[in-house]
Amino acid sequence: MKNSVKITTFEWLLDLIYPCYCKGCGKIGTIFCRRCFFDNRAKNMPFFSDSDKEFHRIFACGRRQAVLSELISQYKFQSRRHYRKALSRYLSETILEFAPGEKFVVVPLPTIRKHIRERGFDHIGLLCRDFAEKMGFAVVLALNRKNSSVQVGADAKTRLEQAKGAYIINSKAVLDIKSHFLLVDDVWTTGATMRAARGVLEAELMRLGAKKSEIKISAICLAKNGGRGFS
Repeated sequence: MKNSVKITTFEWLLDLIYPCYCKGCGKIGTIFCRRCFFDNRAKNMPFFSDSDKEFHRIFACGRRQAVLSELISQYKFQSRRHYRKALSRYLSETILEFAPGEKFVVVPLPTIRKHIRERGFDHIGLLCRDFAEKMGFAVVLALNRKNSSVQVGADAKTRLEQAKGAYIINSKAVLDIKSHFLLVDDVWTTGATMRAARGVLEAELMRLGAKKSEIKISAICLAKNGGRGFS
């Protein structure tokens, strides 16, 4: 298993000109030194559920609060691309803790194209590449966005309506029906987007010949809004 991501020349120059400082102790060189990473993680523990009726398992790296919330917001809305290193570590450590040895195929939830243009990058796609490389997982772009509905600030009912029909299968994706798929998104609020994506992926796997009882689809988010339940 790989424990680090290849550093490009561009990234090396950015680190040299605009070095990172640990958010915990101020040490230069990384967003979180090892000690501060685990100190902050201990204050906002990851959790999972294996009792959901739709997913095999659902993982969360923590609740959306304090440092984790700040990292996600700045990464997503302020284009702090280098924050992906810390955030992919959250994903990796969560999987290593709760599903050690499990081999997943990573499926990013696709970002609205308008948001990619506005932010200059696909925050979920970039995060998933980092995470998958660290863990030695394959990444499959199995889903495409069908609409451009925006869920931020919407209530639960609106989110559910927006999520319906939000995704379609990427016709170019090659899917192995025996794989354990791991859907990845940044924040879980009502779970509407994750569940909509899971439904589309499951339908495609069944079309390819998989039995419903044999399909394994799990989900992971960086942070859970509210409590520790995945309703």
